[in-house]
Amino acid sequence: MGAAAHKVARATPARPPLRLVPGGNRHARTHAANAASIAFRVAVISLIVLTAAGVARVSLAARAAEATIDAWELRAEVKAERLMSRSLEADRSALAAPSRIEAVACQSLNMTRPAQVAYLQLPSSCDTSVEAAMTVAEGTAAPATAEQKGERGLLGTLMDLAAGEAQVLLVGDVGLGSLQ
Repeated sequence: MGAAAHKVARATPARPPLRLVPGGNRHARTHAANAASIAFRVAVISLIVLTAAGVARVSLAARAAEATIDAWELRAEVKAERLMSRSLEADRSALAAPSRIEAVACQSLNMTRPAQVAYLQLPSSCDTSVEAAMTVAEGTAAPATAEQKGERGLLGTLMDLAAGEAQVLLVGDVGLGSLQ
């Protein structure tokens, strides 16, 4: 009749051996996670600060190098301007020489030295006539007497000083010495 039933054995997977781990405190686990999070934040902030310090240092070094280059350029410009100033000063003194002025006046303007020099003598007081003021003296102006100097006072002295300075400016120191 029939055969006996036989039991079909199924293969069951083998379970790993389980062991019991005593459970920790939830507070201890969250404290460890918080400590790790704080350490990570401190590390990130430290890296950001170090990066900012490096960028600032490089920026300052670049500015210092640029300032050094500008300083060298300015020194070169100052040196060139000093040389130009010395050259212009030499040209000015050569052009202002009385002998050169006399030569240019003689050659290009057809000027010659005067045969005689005449000076106008201003009146010593306000009540003198105009004809007395127009007296002409040859050579140099006659020096004023002590009485005339007393009458003229400070204004007359200032006028004499101004006239002397004007002669120096027009003729020059060397020219005054050679005319007398």
